[in-house]
Amino acid sequence: MVDSVCSEENPMVFLDISFEDVQVGRIVIELYKNMAPKTAENFRALCTGEKGNGRHNKPLHYKGCKFHRIISQCFAQSGDIINNDGTNGESIYGETFEKDNCNLRHDQEGLVGMATVTNTNLVHSQFYITALPCTHLDGTNIVFGIVRKGLDIIKEMSTIETQNDHPLKDIVIVNCGQLKKGEPWNIHLVDETKDIYPPWPNDWDEGHDDSAIQKALTIIRESGNFYFMKRNYSNSLRKYLKVLRYIEWYLKSGKVCDKKFVESCKSRTLLNLAAVKLKDNNYKEALHYCNQCEFIDPDNGKLYYRRAQAKLGLRDIDEALEDLRKAHSLLPHDKSIKEFQKLAKSDKLNHLKREKEFFSKIFNN
Repeated sequence: MVDSVCSEENPMVFLDISFEDVQVGRIVIELYKNMAPKTAENFRALCTGEKGNGRHNKPLHYKGCKFHRIISQCFAQSGDIINNDGTNGESIYGETFEKDNCNLRHDQEGLVGMATVTNTNLVHSQFYITALPCTHLDGTNIVFGIVRKGLDIIKEMSTIETQNDHPLKDIVIVNCGQLKKGEPWNIHLVDETKDIYPPWPNDWDEGHDDSAIQKALTIIRESGNFYFMKRNYSNSLRKYLKVLRYIEWYLKSGKVCDKKFVESCKSRTLLNLAAVKLKDNNYKEALHYCNQCEFIDPDNGKLYYRRAQAKLGLRDIDEALEDLRKAHSLLPHDKSIKEFQKLAKSDKLNHLKREKEFFSKIFNN
């Protein structure tokens, strides 16, 4: 279906996406102007914002729109430019317009379609992108485009926890527009680091052998360290998660020659992630990353030190002291471990003292 519908004359647009204020990448979409001209033009103009304000005195522009609805492993929906919650929308032609007579099927991932107004043949600004084939939408909804780059962002969206199909994280179109013919798609996020790689490895076009992938992993992880040292923890988190995505992709490719390098990189990245979560006082997630690291590198002293910090934060003092004992045996000269042991033991004594006072009051009453 794709090969027969695609055309060099079709316009290309982009959506830059953030999860909880952390930019995750760019989705590039080809609009089927040759098959659904009116619908494609509506979406294109809503990406550029060129039409100004609409009848509700709100910008006819997708910039700032949330993905308000996610059906797990199916599709993600956005485009309510009026209320930003899925209850409204507006087209460039007025409140609504009748969709094009286009019968393309929802037979693959990455298809872009317009959500119809309930029990009508009308559409406005709300759209969805499929994460998998969604043939149940055939006949009622219209396909008018396809994702060319950034499909993994939609797949990641479809795994986010929801309540009544509403994501519990803010997923926002932070920027959008049209790409001119011959203009670079700028899939990679430009920042202060040497990381020139796209956020999602499936979008990496260049030929890449084992050494090129190892170089990419090293640079991406170092960019995370750069932001961590600057106390920019949201961007360091973004980079470290990117390393894990590349490692998973690399392992699935079957190209891995140096498994020792990959395991070392993954172990260090997991501990980096634990450090970020500790800075955010998110002890539960820090513990999760440390536990993952233990499967790969059980003789890593930093693992037990970081896990002890997480456990102490979760008030599991005895377990924290046990991890500190392991950390000290592996890194006997590490002063920070010794200092933290003193802190944990002091916390334990204070806890026992408070416990004793509590039970004393109970039994004396």
